[in-house]
Amino acid sequence: LGWQSSPVVRQLLTRSGFSALRRKGFVVEPHFHYWPGISEVQADCYLVGYWQSGKYFQLHASVICDDFKFALPLTDKNVELAKQISEVQAVSLHVRRGDYINNIKTNAAHGVCSIEYYRAAIQYISNRVKRPYFFIFSDDIAWVKDNLKMEMPCQYIDHNQGASSFNDMHLMSLCQHHIIANSSFSWWAAWLNPNPCKIVIAPKRWFTNSRNTSDLTPASWITL
Repeated sequence: LGWQSSPVVRQLLTRSGFSALRRKGFVVEPHFHYWPGISEVQADCYLVGYWQSGKYFQLHASVICDDFKFALPLTDKNVELAKQISEVQAVSLHVRRGDYINNIKTNAAHGVCSIEYYRAAIQYISNRVKRPYFFIFSDDIAWVKDNLKMEMPCQYIDHNQGASSFNDMHLMSLCQHHIIANSSFSWWAAWLNPNPCKIVIAPKRWFTNSRNTSDLTPASWITL
């Protein structure tokens, strides 16, 4: 990138007023939904943006799944949970709070999924999956227990914290079906599940503003 390698310079170049100064290989995501121009970008480039659409890599899904396999094996309690997940019609349910609640800027951008969303998603799954068993993942399990009353068989997962949090994504990816939050964490867990018959339910409203998120979830997923 030469002189454009400086973090401060790169930040300035992302602004539309400085677009004329960008070298050809400095590519800024023009909008949040899929951008077809990505196919014409040179191999040696610097990409700026979220690029948060499966359409960018759907032709290479099998390669991505292989590359994104969890390198570390599950251990201790997670081994037993994985066994339980394999023995039932497991549905992962992810409730993200944490920084979505505590960080003012993050909360303003994302907000949190409503209880009504989760209730509707649980009902949708229950009407289509025989004897579903819900595995509930959250960074605030106490809040979930107090506010999302479960009438279906379920188990709460809260022991994977800090540096071991990635194990939650691993366990979620082993489930048959998914109810995700407006979070790329559970998005990837659901996407990495190879089950061709999986039901994935995602929130229709991913951000608090009117940003176009039509390409954020695969066409086969259900948005509520």
